[in-house]
Amino acid sequence: MPSSRAVITIADDDPVLRLVRFALTGDRATDEAWLHDYFSPEPFDPETLIAVAAKRGLHGTTEVRYLHRADESRLLDISAGSNAIVCRRAAIDRQAIAASPALRVINRLGELPTGIDLEAAAQAGVTVNCIERPSLAVTAEHAILLMLAAGKQLLQADAATRKGNFDAAKVKPINDVAYNWPGLANLSGLYGKTLGIVGLGQVGALVAKRAAAFGMAVIYTKPTRLPAAEEARLGLTYVSFEDLLERADFVSVHAREIPQTRHLFDAAAFRRMKPTAIFVNTSRGSLVDEAALAEALESGRIAGAAIDTHEVEPRAAGDRLSKLDTIIMTPHIAGGSRLSLLDEVDRLLTGIDG
Repeated sequence: MPSSRAVITIADDDPVLRLVRFALTGDRATDEAWLHDYFSPEPFDPETLIAVAAKRGLHGTTEVRYLHRADESRLLDISAGSNAIVCRRAAIDRQAIAASPALRVINRLGELPTGIDLEAAAQAGVTVNCIERPSLAVTAEHAILLMLAAGKQLLQADAATRKGNFDAAKVKPINDVAYNWPGLANLSGLYGKTLGIVGLGQVGALVAKRAAAFGMAVIYTKPTRLPAAEEARLGLTYVSFEDLLERADFVSVHAREIPQTRHLFDAAAFRRMKPTAIFVNTSRGSLVDEAALAEALESGRIAGAAIDTHEVEPRAAGDRLSKLDTIIMTPHIAGGSRLSLLDEVDRLLTGIDG
């Protein structure tokens, strides 16, 4: 006999969507060990995730279908007959919508309806909710933070101020005011500079908006160019990867981690950059050849770098990059606390009835 329970299809094998599955099912045998590793070292109680769905009456009351990565080509078969679809990158086309006559809501993780046939959804009376991701906004903030900190040599400035490092013979305060008494050279702000964004996804677009507010000119490169209207809305200029490296004062990486992007930033890429340029990575560590980055910094090929993601995490103490004062490193914290993802799970359950 067919189930009378609402059917929710989770159409992508994605960490946040996996959290949604656990909130709905509480399947500890499948997910508890993974949950511990995913949130570690932050303390996490799985019951707090279950409570997100329980308060909506959805925990244990629905039939949940989950598309693993190997199932992606079977989206139509698996999702047929759904009352709700939760997705991130899956293409929910007219055919998929028609296969679920009782479909009432599609919730997509991300602020744009990418991959969803909006016309077909509207004709079928299906509500499409695009869920903004606070964690991505926080990641964009961190990228800007690293640019500001590297440009103003924040770590060196802090250390010099604490230690009293200055040449008393050269520093002559006027009315007890002494500008830049440690004598830090080549200080840079963001205003009037050119930011080059490599890989313009959701985080890249958020960085572009924030950079524009600082008065930066923003150029970008990605495999598929944005429509002209979107470029105009974001104030972006499209260039080739090589042109971006040669023109940008700050290079910020937001590309996806795929085999083709491994060591995208190698010795050849760093040689193309301005000697005054600053390199920033809040994407994935595998995109950067760290030996090449170290060489570029040691030789003065580029002026500085700031990275939140690393080739190997956790990073070993005292390695080659760690010995340089021209790089700022943070321990993969750009997205903030992973506990904030509970809010994204809650938003992804918007409009779903048990």
